[in-house]
Amino acid sequence: MALRNLILRFALGGLLAVISLLVARWKLSGKLLGWTEKQFDRNLIALYAASRFLVFFAAFFVLHQKPWADLVAFYVPQGHAVMQGLVPYRDFPSSYAPFNPYLDALLLRLHDSPLSILVFQILCDILSVPFWIKFLRRCVHEATVRKAALLYLVQPLVIWEICLDGKNQGLISLLLAISFCAIARKEIVSGISLCLTWILVKILPVMFVPTLFMAARKRTRWLVSVAVPSLIVYGAFVAAKADVTSGLRKESSIATPQNLPYLFGALTGHNLPGSLLGILSLVVVAGALVITIRAQQRAKNEPARLWTAALSAELVLLAVMLVSKKSDTSYLGMCFFLLCAFVAFDADRGKRVMSSLYALLSLLALPIASFWYWPLQRESAVQLHALWLSGNRNAWIMIAMQALLAVSYLGLALGILRTVRRPAESLTRLEVQEKIATG
Repeated sequence: MALRNLILRFALGGLLAVISLLVARWKLSGKLLGWTEKQFDRNLIALYAASRFLVFFAAFFVLHQKPWADLVAFYVPQGHAVMQGLVPYRDFPSSYAPFNPYLDALLLRLHDSPLSILVFQILCDILSVPFWIKFLRRCVHEATVRKAALLYLVQPLVIWEICLDGKNQGLISLLLAISFCAIARKEIVSGISLCLTWILVKILPVMFVPTLFMAARKRTRWLVSVAVPSLIVYGAFVAAKADVTSGLRKESSIATPQNLPYLFGALTGHNLPGSLLGILSLVVVAGALVITIRAQQRAKNEPARLWTAALSAELVLLAVMLVSKKSDTSYLGMCFFLLCAFVAFDADRGKRVMSSLYALLSLLALPIASFWYWPLQRESAVQLHALWLSGNRNAWIMIAMQALLAVSYLGLALGILRTVRRPAESLTRLEVQEKIATG
């Protein structure tokens, strides 16, 4: 089972990484560009939905695969606990948002099966696509939007994590897509949609608050729409004597691979002191926020402002994933469409490095977590270092994958940083190129 899972992850990641590289460097055909926006959207979403449910039905009804991972380990048990009248944080531990077990309970009441939650996440992922497309059309060219959509269509991490693992990134992606889509016109909708991510799913998307705050035209209204629902919901759980910070404390004590702290420990045999790691993480993330906030302040028109917001969100996410001691490639699924847009944007300017790094990320994102569970046994960084020194082949493979993943993160982050510092200039140049090409 574990071996088959690992082989399939490598195979799917490798195949779609190659396809992604070809798509990124492909000059879209006149027929594809000749479709109206409505035609493209209709055909893409139909293909997207069909591909997702094809994977779902093939896995669970043809191959009779049983649900696994967080779906059966956390989502279903916590949903059942709520159905029995228990309260999260007070009566049972939870690392998720206050209403996440209640949402799972609602889905399980409709049909008491893990597949109910999985289908819901697939539907959320499908529904997020038109919102991402609508947002991007306000800031980049149609050719870039369409290439980004095709990259997202064949993104192996999104396919696996949503259609097979049922990870809750599908709902986060939908809520973030709505928040970004509404930020330029409907601040209240944007703010409510964002705060629902840490009311319904998990606290992680709170990292996007500074970016979207700067992108909003009426910032006070946006901030109130974020703060009020959050205070009401979390305040109600505090009043019910539930420790709403227990999950966060538990998560902060967990260390996983797929980040620089783990790679440092695996190479040196020493873990960074917690205080030093906290300071370094704060400096890196704060630096990313300062740079992106300044870039947003310099944006002179709406397309540049929105494009800077998109790049800023992705840069902050990559910074967090690089320096946090608990990191997982599945977190990229929260706003993977924005990373696809950046890669498409960079490729349309005749560049090749970002598309190569994106393909490398697509190759590694799926198998790296699975490899840590098996054939490795969730070794700590220090334990992996000892195995590495002893010549263990699996340890060598794991360290190589860790290093390459870090290279892809760093490379993409630097590419985004380069673009975010002059988004208006990049957009203007691309407009001129398109006008010349179309005559």
